[in-house]
Amino acid sequence: MKKTILTIAGSLLLAVVSNAQEKGFKITANIKGQGDYRLTISRLADGKRIMDTAIAHNGDTFVYTGRVDEPVIGTLSSAHPAARYEFVKGGMFMPAPNLDFVITNREITITADATELFKGTIAGGRENQELNKLHQAEAPLIAQEWEIRKKRFKKEDSVARNITMAEQKAVKDKLLDIRKQFIVKHPGSFVSIMLLSRLNGDYDMAAYEQAYNKLSGTYKNTYLAKYIASRISGAKATEIGAKAIGFTKMDNHGQPFTLASLKGKYVLLDFWGSWCGPCRASHPHLKEIYSKYKDKGFEIVGVAEEKSDDLEAAKKSWLGAIQSDGMSWIQVLNNYNKKDADMVMAYGIDGFPTKILLDKDGKVLFKIVGNGGDELDQKLKSVFGL
Repeated sequence: MKKTILTIAGSLLLAVVSNAQEKGFKITANIKGQGDYRLTISRLADGKRIMDTAIAHNGDTFVYTGRVDEPVIGTLSSAHPAARYEFVKGGMFMPAPNLDFVITNREITITADATELFKGTIAGGRENQELNKLHQAEAPLIAQEWEIRKKRFKKEDSVARNITMAEQKAVKDKLLDIRKQFIVKHPGSFVSIMLLSRLNGDYDMAAYEQAYNKLSGTYKNTYLAKYIASRISGAKATEIGAKAIGFTKMDNHGQPFTLASLKGKYVLLDFWGSWCGPCRASHPHLKEIYSKYKDKGFEIVGVAEEKSDDLEAAKKSWLGAIQSDGMSWIQVLNNYNKKDADMVMAYGIDGFPTKILLDKDGKVLFKIVGNGGDELDQKLKSVFGL
């Protein structure tokens, strides 16, 4: 009998846990003065931006429901006229600061004013309690920076604009200090993961890695934590002298291509996408380079990252761009088998185009983000003596 009772009790407990996991989240946003203006929550899930609109509202109360597989950052934004600044008559707007919060599968309540969303408070979970404390420290500086940003657009002469730019930098530096201090003092917080994922450009890489290593392991399996780890490993992978990360991808002729097959040649990795204007603009120059050096032990490998989550759609846009731009060198699609071999993440690519030159042993010789045609030309001349 005891065994039966324990089994039933265990089943009930599992059912309760399962029900809690399946329940999902319910976000109630009480936004004073919002009225019928659109209120949107955006969230990043596995690198994909998801936009949610209210499924029900009553006056200034908006309700959103859904489910997440892990803690994610939500951003609340408003289409209220007071939540933006029109700096050019006729519809050129600058959005006011938004409100970030942490979404987990629970009830979350947001209370704010439509004219100052960033001063809102969030109830629901320890993560949002911690975020409230951060927001309280940030709010006066965010308000100050918002006024400076608006003032910058009102200044007609460059001297006045430079003054306001200096004022803005001073405020941003104070905000940066608050955020870095938060990370140090809250190593077990998901908010620290969020902040560090956004501040990679505000640390040198050694300090960035140190800050990440000091965080507890609580949230290190989340997408944002993995993104941070990839930024660190990618930076190391593209340091001058580092051995390039190998990969095998399907090429534009439907054949498997392996980077190691080019050992003994100088190789230019070109990270690009059909959607990227600067990438496409650099292709005529790459055609000139390829024609000049291809018979001298030089090869180009284009690694394309397409926006579509649908592989067939990604292939279509990729192949169309290859044909349109007349590129005859090796081309692979990062979207193919991306789950197991994401080379954009592995190489820490955060800007397109990025070009990485490898020597005959597959070690990094040169890296540039952007077109950088002249710099690339100079490097190739030093390599080939031409």
